[in-house]
Amino acid sequence: MYSILAGIMISLGCIVNLQVGGIGGALLFSIGLITILMFNLDLFTGRAGLLATDQITWKRIGLIWLGNLYGCIMVAASLSLTPLGATLGATAQAITAIRLANGPLANVILGGCCGILMYIGVNLFTKQNNPIYAIMPVATFILSRFNHCVADMFYFSIANAPWMAWLTLIPTTIGNILGCCLVSTVQNWQK
Repeated sequence: MYSILAGIMISLGCIVNLQVGGIGGALLFSIGLITILMFNLDLFTGRAGLLATDQITWKRIGLIWLGNLYGCIMVAASLSLTPLGATLGATAQAITAIRLANGPLANVILGGCCGILMYIGVNLFTKQNNPIYAIMPVATFILSRFNHCVADMFYFSIANAPWMAWLTLIPTTIGNILGCCLVSTVQNWQK
């Protein structure tokens, strides 16, 4: 249930990002992550770094991914019943086109960059209990147009994306895991 709620929270961040855009949208997108951290919800990219230290199982991380997906689809399906759904869908189609044009390697790399920033944001927030540590990495990944698998779940849902777009979640997810685990691995290796 916590993973479904996390998917819903990221969807809310996606909505404001699609509506506002630019720096404002990137900063406001972080409301999703801050809410997730404050309520200790299960976000895939918030938990993936734990794989490097064996603090979470592959089965559990897979279930979190599926729960996040379900939450995103729920929000997109609900919004599709409103005029806002069509507006958001049109904007999200541009993101879908970018993911498709990138190709698998680029989606892994861009997902990895996002994973690094997500790990930093989650880790620093957890240690310092200060929202600014979550806001800046999130805004950075949004403005840099890095791939976040859960955000893409919402974008693809609201855009009514073709199945080929959904396949880009595979390299993006791999990149998110690698990025999240990179910083965690280096931190533990130095100890």
